[in-house]
Amino acid sequence: MKRRTLVSKTILAAGALTAALSISASAASVTEETAKNIALENAGQKAEDVTFLKLKSDIENNRRVFEVKFLTPDHQEYDYEILEADGTILSIDYTLFSVSSESGGTETAISMEQAKTKALEQSGEKAENVAFVKEEIDYDHGVTVYETEFHTSNSKKYKYEFNGNSGAVISWEYDGWGCLWAKENAQAPAGANTGASQKGDAISGVEGAKSAALEKAGLKDSPVTWKKLERDHEDGRLVYEGEFIWGSMEYEFQIDGVTGVFLEWEMESIYD
Repeated sequence: MKRRTLVSKTILAAGALTAALSISASAASVTEETAKNIALENAGQKAEDVTFLKLKSDIENNRRVFEVKFLTPDHQEYDYEILEADGTILSIDYTLFSVSSESGGTETAISMEQAKTKALEQSGEKAENVAFVKEEIDYDHGVTVYETEFHTSNSKKYKYEFNGNSGAVISWEYDGWGCLWAKENAQAPAGANTGASQKGDAISGVEGAKSAALEKAGLKDSPVTWKKLERDHEDGRLVYEGEFIWGSMEYEFQIDGVTGVFLEWEMESIYD
């Protein structure tokens, strides 16, 4: 768990989160300025009131996205990934920082169940449509910290951390990549390339996943250093996840074990 200075006041991100997550600027590709405005509108902030820490175009999971990161005067940090194709918000990472170290007293103001309710209210998701996959209580300098994570039926993921002594949200994350893949796979005709790399055949075990990843990287007969290779289940789906290093490049991937589709594929220099 990443440690942050805890605060005593309760601050939730402005605006209705769920409605804003599906924002699409237009059918055409969005511009850098449009992406910036989408992020600001979602956070309920104005450009003149924030400090931009990052604003650039990049490639993530084989799709071009805008990365927008800014800091507000009251120490709220927002980090967005926005799909360049249509302006869909694919991820949000929110953290509340403060120079204050107040804990809000020694007794908890909220329970874990109340923290879960707060998380659902802010996300706009309904309890019957989500599955909680993590509920953890931790302590940081005498402050109770509630960590909770839940996934929706359409493959969205949310993570929250609450200051149990004050009820304040310390941080939250939204991940909509799974929802995007689910939509693309449902809409694409048989054999179409949806942007996630297609292998075509089902994966048989971790050795099959290893071979598929090396073939995709063009390293079938090359020696690599494996950091991770495992079989897992995500949202009820069999997946294989792996990380390996070849030369100065690091590769990370996730493969659908049933279809052989690469759900994630990232590569970057180990010196970055």
